[in-house]
Parts: sequence; C-alpha cells; structure tokens
Amino acid sequence: MTEIVFHSQPVSVYLWIASLVAAEKGVSWSVNPVEVGSAAHRALHPFAKSPVLQHGETYVYETLAIAHYIDRAFDGPALQPADAFGQSHVLRWASLVNAYIFPTATNGIAKERLLVPMQGGTPDEARIAQAVKDAEMQLAVVTRDLEAHEFLAGDAVSIADCFLAPHLHFISMTPEGTALLEAAPKVAAWLDAMRARPSFAAADQFARRAA
Repeated sequence: MTEIVFHSQPVSVYLWIASLVAAEKGVSWSVNPVEVGSAAHRALHPFAKSPVLQHGETYVYETLAIAHYIDRAFDGPALQPADAFGQSHVLRWASLVNAYIFPTATNGIAKERLLVPMQGGTPDEARIAQAVKDAEMQLAVVTRDLEAHEFLAGDAVSIADCFLAPHLHFISMTPEGTALLEAAPKVAAWLDAMRARPSFAAADQFARRAA
C-alpha cells in the first residue's frame, strides 16, 4: 500500500510536480484517476483542479500546499531551506511558475505545439510567437538564480526545482523550446541534471503508465 494517493487526471503537469516532490522525499504514491469536473472531483477540489493529496484521512489540494505537506509530514531530505530567506526563494519560484511560466511558456508553446495537433486542431502561431518572447525573459530570470547557486533556491534540490522542471521538460519537446534552452545554457544544464535524478525517472515512468 502506498503512503499517499493523488486524486488527479492522469495527464497533468501539476501531478508530475507533486510526484517529483514525493519521489525526492522518498514517499511512495499512487494515482486515483478522476473525471474532470465531476461532482466527485469538485468534492475533492472546489475548482476541479489536479492533483488532490490523500494521506489517510487527510486531504490537501493545490500543488504548493501538497508539496509543503509532503515535505513536513514525512521523514526524508528537506525540500525547503531552513532559513526564512531561502524559503522565500521557494515560494517565489512556485509563484513565478504558476503565474507566468505555466500560462505562457507551457500553455503557449508546449500545449499549442504538442496537444492542439493531437486533438485535431491547428496551433495558434501568434500565441506561440508571443509565448517565445515571454519565455526568453523567464529563462533569463532562471539563469540569474542558477548563476548564484546550483539549484533554484540553493545548493540542494527543493520544491522550487520540482515546480519548474516538468514545465521546461515539456517545452523542450518543441522546436521553440529547444531553441530557447540552447540560448540559455545554464538552464539547459540544470534541466539535464534534474532529468538525470532518480526522482524524475520515477515520475516519468509513472506518468507513462498512467497515460
């Protein structure tokens, strides 16, 4: 029996983030697929988003809250710095991913190039072009932090890295994302290091099985 259950649609970048956090912490997990927008889904998350964590009788929704809960509720390596300033870096990166990188780079590049054609649609080239400009600025911000330390919030992997890595992994599957990462070598090297970690392989394998 796994230690936690994620109630989620199987194909979700935020499920991947939560899975990365669990894997880095050494916590076993399983996924209970939900029908998006169903009454059962909304009973778990009022806005019908994924994932929702279940740990025994405890339920937690919103991925940052889930990541924080996993880090504090289980033994294992700390996934947040101990000091207040270090913790602020983690929270800042989670906010940046949610507010800017997900809606622009992920939805504007990866979704348009990868998902829209799979669903029989035509990518919105204007949206992609604008997203590339946004992503150039975003990766410049990532680069500045990586010039200061090995990972986003310090010299050890944290929740911040788990939040960003899946998004950049998905855009790297597109021509635009490949070009963006080639122009940001520190970010590309960081992404390669994240993808080489056992946690990433575990989350990737689980995502492939779930899909």
